[in-house]
Amino acid sequence: MLNLLKQFVIAQRRAEAFATEQHLQLNDKTTINLIHYLIEQMEQYSNWKDQSTKSLLSFVILQTAYRYYVLPDRLLNHCQKPEFADEYAHESILPTLKQLADTLAFYQSVQIQNPIPENDLESIQNLTNRLFAMLAVNFPSQLKDFEAHWAGSLPILKKFARDENEYEPVFSPTHRQFLGAVDKTQCIFAQTGKYWGADEWDNELTFEQNIQRFAEGFFRFMTFGKKEKFKGYALRMPASFSDSVDELAQTVAKFLSALNKIDPTHSDCLQQDIEVKGWKYSWAGESLFLTAFGTCYPLKHARNPYGFDYTYFFFQPDFVLRNHPGLTDGKEQQSRERILQNFARNNMAYSNEGKEKEVERFIRPMHAEDPAVRWWQYL
Repeated sequence: MLNLLKQFVIAQRRAEAFATEQHLQLNDKTTINLIHYLIEQMEQYSNWKDQSTKSLLSFVILQTAYRYYVLPDRLLNHCQKPEFADEYAHESILPTLKQLADTLAFYQSVQIQNPIPENDLESIQNLTNRLFAMLAVNFPSQLKDFEAHWAGSLPILKKFARDENEYEPVFSPTHRQFLGAVDKTQCIFAQTGKYWGADEWDNELTFEQNIQRFAEGFFRFMTFGKKEKFKGYALRMPASFSDSVDELAQTVAKFLSALNKIDPTHSDCLQQDIEVKGWKYSWAGESLFLTAFGTCYPLKHARNPYGFDYTYFFFQPDFVLRNHPGLTDGKEQQSRERILQNFARNNMAYSNEGKEKEVERFIRPMHAEDPAVRWWQYL
């Protein structure tokens, strides 16, 4: 029998597959509404014997965990032991569900502002792990035949399904396609990351209007990314924005300039001397690293979008990079060498010689030995 940590991971995937097949995906708003419905049901059925309530509970836990890339905590190793029965008793489910609704409501309500709002709420990472532990302790039968349980609650679940035409980061085409690129990359850290994708580029809108839409989703990501330990946020644009390395350089300058104009902290980073050592692009009070992928690059290039016909931008806030185990405690240079060597082994070599500054790595030249791409000349 699988241990509970593995069951938690696999069950999230099953919930996602079932939700996608049955058009029952949730977002923050519909999850909050479903939690409120669940709370009413639990208060009404105090004996906890209602099968529908328990199946809805498992669906809420696992869909939320999937949408926020929740990893299993060690508590799942011991929660089923008799000495922990009180800690995960069913009386704790209601208050924990209410906490989950509060955290989701906070994330959902975020608007671009200064500073990035902080909170003392429990993370979704912690809450969904505890709720899954309570499910396992009190209703172990719910860990079997998930799909059969959910199928029995279809009429109710359909009332709370999200509108699939509305943007939802983890279900967005950008995110799903970006995961395909992550699976193919030679970066040794990429496949363990938590990512979200931006809303789709709208060719009916201006460049600046599209960046405004991107910024709204990106600010939401910045609000919870540190607490929930996310690694990055991806945006895809039409392929024409990277027809050549020079075209990609112009796009980067135009993009960062448009984003800078709607920075809630009014950063003057683009007015500074960009070539000074230690320069960072800053937005919403956080310094960021940008990785640009373009269709101009051949397939065996580190910045080719892995065969997808789009221009890709991938943002990583410094609070992610500076807390990565592979980049702390003096490991950064060693980790970067390992990544470089892995790309080289797969005929996708690049060089950091003459590109020591981070700003010189936003874009890569066509050939590894070529000088850095000075995108900032187009500002």
